[in-house]
Amino acid sequence: MSKVNRFCQVISILTIASFAAVLLAAQLAVAQNQPAAADPAASSPEIHATLEKIVHPKKVKVGDEVVARMTEPTKLKDGTELPKGTHIIGKVTDIKMKADKEGPSKLGLLFDKAQLKDGKEVSLSMALVSVAPHWEQGSVDPVAAENGAASAGRVSQMSSAEGRTSGSAGGDTLNKGLGIRGATSVTPEAMRPGVSYLQDITIASYSMGEPGTILQSTKTTVYLDSGSRLLLLVQ
Repeated sequence: MSKVNRFCQVISILTIASFAAVLLAAQLAVAQNQPAAADPAASSPEIHATLEKIVHPKKVKVGDEVVARMTEPTKLKDGTELPKGTHIIGKVTDIKMKADKEGPSKLGLLFDKAQLKDGKEVSLSMALVSVAPHWEQGSVDPVAAENGAASAGRVSQMSSAEGRTSGSAGGDTLNKGLGIRGATSVTPEAMRPGVSYLQDITIASYSMGEPGTILQSTKTTVYLDSGSRLLLLVQ
């Protein structure tokens, strides 16, 4: 092979290598600028809130507004931060005062937006997945007591348009069709999706559209007192 041919071959190899290096650098730059894909198995953001006013069938009607206040901050999947004190706004969707031969007492609630302290409203797709009574520091927390007792009788059977799942701690509690997923590990003091910690009241069904979450009881009138604790999961 002549010196000229060898020189041309070397030039060709160097040109190809340089082009490949430039292409690789461009691909890396694009990849770094793209947002990371959401992990489908990641837990959904949790909203912990307390009711500001009592929600009792004698005091409200279907369509009335229901307001809860967040007790701790949370960050949504899109990066939006909801600080402590943010209002969570919902409405009453169903009421049945007393249990009778036609069925149990019922209370339906649907939450669909957050209102920041400056008045700005943020629409949210979320499901109310657990309720608990008001608790004050120094007293026995019924949530921790119930979780410790692991009372299977208080874990209600959940239903939704996508099928039925059994209420329990962890992500499998929530129907995957809703696009929300509970945390895979919880502390003894943590409210668990699918569990009602209110005496004689269970969660019959939930959804992020009408009628939202239905609480029911065959023994007592279903209502939520002021200060009742709510756990919502956001899609």
